[in-house]
Order: sequence, then structure tokens, then C-alpha cells
Amino acid sequence: MSPKDALLEEAALGSVGIEQSHVVGIFAVTFLFTLCCGLFGWKGLTWTLLLAANLFLFGYLMKLTIDAGMNVPLGPDGEPLDADSSDDDDDDDEEDDGYKAPGIKSHQEKEAELPAIS
Repeated sequence: MSPKDALLEEAALGSVGIEQSHVVGIFAVTFLFTLCCGLFGWKGLTWTLLLAANLFLFGYLMKLTIDAGMNVPLGPDGEPLDADSSDDDDDDDEEDDGYKAPGIKSHQEKEAELPAIS
């Protein structure tokens, strides 16, 4: 995280009245509570807590992404994708090497293979 982003994050937490140590404590308590629910066999509560944690983290990631001004698509590694790295085959349509898929014959080739009727 850049120093600018770290300062912005610290200011956002300070405006709400939360310190960095509070965030670590909340994470630890949530993790331990979820672990205890799993050990006690409370499947419904455990899955609910795991789902809520994932949704919260995803929402927080989206907030950070929007606040950073990154309005570009991200790849699976979290890095921005280049505009010219599309996987579309639209630009390949103009390139015709004379390739023809095997097993597909044109109408003229089919007529040439027909036996002559005598």
C-alpha cells in the first residue's frame, strides 16, 4: 500500500473512531468465534459467519478499488488489464490463410465427388 493510501485509510478509520489495533482485535475475535462455532458443530452459524466475512471483505475491496480511482478491469492476480490484451477474436476475422476446417466441403467439392450417371 502506498504511503498516500495508508494515510487515507488511517484518516478514514480515525473519522469513525477506530484505531488500527481495534481492527486487528475485531478480526481475531471474529476468527476465534467462527472457529469455536465450527468446533462445536454449529454448521449453520459457522457458514453464515464465513459468508458474512467474505461479503464484508469483498465489499471493502470494492470500496478501496473505487476510492483508488481504478476504473479499469482487474485480472485474476489483481493487476489492471491492458486495453489491448483482449481475448476477443474479432480482429482475427480478417486474416484468412485459406484454412478450412476438416470435414467441411464446399458445394463445388461435393459436386465434383458425385459419380457420373451414365
